[in-house]
Amino acid sequence: MKTTIKILTIILFFGIFSCDLKNENQEYAEMLIEKVETFKTKNKRLPKNVSEFGLTEFMDSPAFYQLETDSTYIVWYGLSLGESKIYKSSTKKWTKEG
Repeated sequence: MKTTIKILTIILFFGIFSCDLKNENQEYAEMLIEKVETFKTKNKRLPKNVSEFGLTEFMDSPAFYQLETDSTYIVWYGLSLGESKIYKSSTKKWTKEG
């Protein structure tokens, strides 16, 4: 019985931790979108990368910006191995892919 309670406690802990991490990634991704749109309004073009509006992107960043064409971009972050949540500026919608 004690083993079952320990296992359930561990599962619950990691479930809550995972939820918090996804929320942080989503918030960071939404901040990126806001900065990209502000940059676009001021400069009449999309930024080539996040350094153009003062951020640095690392391999372990919470979310990522990618210029696709002169007028479209995506912002994405990983949900799990092989699964991402992606915002496409062309549709202004989030999708899960992977």
